[in-house]
Amino acid sequence: MNIVSKVTCIVVAGAICCNYATAQSKSTGVDILLNDLNPFKKAGKNWVVASSANSDFNKPGDLTPVKGTGAVLNINSPKNNSQLVTNREFGDLELDLDFMMVKGSNSGVYLQGRYEIQLFDSWGKLNPTYSDCGGVYQRWDEKRTDHKGYEGIAPLTNAAKAPGLWQHLHLVFRAPKFDASGQKTANARFEEVHLNGALVQDQVEVTGPTRSGMFEDEKSTGPLMFQGDHGKVAFKNIKYSIPQESAKQNQEGIANPILVNPVAKPYLLRSFMGYGDKKLTHVISVGNPNQTNYSYDLSRGALIQFWRGRFVDATDMWFERGEPYQWARPAGSLTILSDAPSIAVLVNSDTAWPDSIPFEAVKVKGYTLDADRAPSFQYTVNGVNVSDKITSPNATTLFRQITIENPSPNLKVRVLKADKIASAGKGRYIVNDKSYFIKLDEKVKPLIRQSDGGQELIIPVEKASTVSYSIIW
Repeated sequence: MNIVSKVTCIVVAGAICCNYATAQSKSTGVDILLNDLNPFKKAGKNWVVASSANSDFNKPGDLTPVKGTGAVLNINSPKNNSQLVTNREFGDLELDLDFMMVKGSNSGVYLQGRYEIQLFDSWGKLNPTYSDCGGVYQRWDEKRTDHKGYEGIAPLTNAAKAPGLWQHLHLVFRAPKFDASGQKTANARFEEVHLNGALVQDQVEVTGPTRSGMFEDEKSTGPLMFQGDHGKVAFKNIKYSIPQESAKQNQEGIANPILVNPVAKPYLLRSFMGYGDKKLTHVISVGNPNQTNYSYDLSRGALIQFWRGRFVDATDMWFERGEPYQWARPAGSLTILSDAPSIAVLVNSDTAWPDSIPFEAVKVKGYTLDADRAPSFQYTVNGVNVSDKITSPNATTLFRQITIENPSPNLKVRVLKADKIASAGKGRYIVNDKSYFIKLDEKVKPLIRQSDGGQELIIPVEKASTVSYSIIW
């Protein structure tokens, strides 16, 4: 098994800085329509068509269909546990799809029915192996006397989300090559695999079929197979195209970006940062050893993004004096939030949330660190004192506490703005198309209102108090 990826690591101020070769590509593909099961060969009774799926991340085996079309669910049982295999066969392939895991579940996507990218409930695991989500599963040989399983490749980072959330898989696969006599001249290769936007496999060769594939031989083409005999799983938005050139030829920037990763304690990095078409100048990014990370805009008191996995690509800060950008880039699976301030005065329920704070209205007081190096950001805005503490109690959650002194009349805290916010009961809210969860105290009764084509989750502040919530993903 070969991984053509250079890795160099140094220690800088309590963080590991690593150089990893990376690659990305973009595709516009052909959809596998999921209005029925006709694109597949004799689909078993465990496979059902739905519009979506629901699953509680606290309940093993919980997967229920939502009426409609556009998704396919594996609701397997001891009697019904067949694989789902496409009618069409593929050679080189660029593939995109969304999938939803169930608590404790196990599945996989087999390229050509032979080479598996593992799908697994790896939520919160810090040291993934080949059997975790995004891994290239091991090969298997009963004749071996040492380890029958061999050549599995762990993902570069664990970018897996919680069960019950939709996750995205993007990969570029190169089929094995054969000469005119049928002799293999090149191994199958996963040129790149991205899980939820994070690179998890880079230029990985596979010397033969991985365990539990449909075939023991190798050919230039084969079907896609979705594993259905191990655990419940859902798929949608399956799209494919034929890559015409090496994805490596499309990458931008230097070949080995400088990545910063915390070692034992949170790592705070001041930097410029790109945000859409803006360049934010007062950003602190906080990386945690449990791989839950976030960025905070000091000038607005805004939690602007969070991500799981590797911390920061600092190439544009530290390589050749950081020219021309001089900013840091999140290196993991990123979720972008609003850069608008978190607190504001709303005269009435129709008052629009401000998108910025006038320079003269805010006084940034910096931040303090607790015994675990978790920061609390302090500022005053229009005479209101605010302390904003964000911690990472585990590898699945960020916890935010906004403490407000001497609040103004009609002061509000906006927890988030999103396309869609739906209550899931017991203080839990589902954001967008099952992208992440927000958890409030059940006693808190927030306002969910329409705003600019989306929705806002707002909490009134009537007296000095602390507004707390968790982000779970």
